[in-house]
Amino acid sequence: MIEIRKYKDEDNAAVRKICMDTAKPGYNKSPRKRECMCYMFVDYSLEQEKDNCFVAVDNGKVCGYIVCSTDKQKYIEKMKQIYIPKVFKKSFILGVFAKICLSTSKKLDEMFDGGGLHINIDAEHQGQKIGPKLLTALALHLKSIGHKYMYLVTQNRKTRGYGFYMHYGFYEAKKCGAGTLCLTYDVDNVKNK
Repeated sequence: MIEIRKYKDEDNAAVRKICMDTAKPGYNKSPRKRECMCYMFVDYSLEQEKDNCFVAVDNGKVCGYIVCSTDKQKYIEKMKQIYIPKVFKKSFILGVFAKICLSTSKKLDEMFDGGGLHINIDAEHQGQKIGPKLLTALALHLKSIGHKYMYLVTQNRKTRGYGFYMHYGFYEAKKCGAGTLCLTYDVDNVKNK
């Protein structure tokens, strides 16, 4: 049985491994790019905003995660000071991409009172309805601490993730450039599933 619970420090390696293993094809064969994925998408939350992180656990093994940032100013500062420089050390191109992502996050944070999220499930557990459970855990958490929305950026409407998020109740809020879209969810709509 899959358990959804708050992130613990001992989950760090498992969460980072899932982030690296689920990177887009081509990235998962390069140790430098794999590490960059963690710097860009999970390390800030795991280190700076642990209360906004949840994991899915199957028989004691982490099989999925959802992380979120809600402290907009701290996120921008720490990404500039710590995480983006780490990306640049590994890959100039991904460093530029990380800066673009940060700029997009800043604009979205100004539009929505909530948190930008990142979610992943390991390959073995895909299709087992873990994603909706993680989204619900985060939405209930955000609602309990007074936030209105959770949001993410997805590549385009043709991705598998797009259909998953739309089915959950997200809606398109903004085009972000280069074919990407911001999808937003009003946490007042969450039902404890």
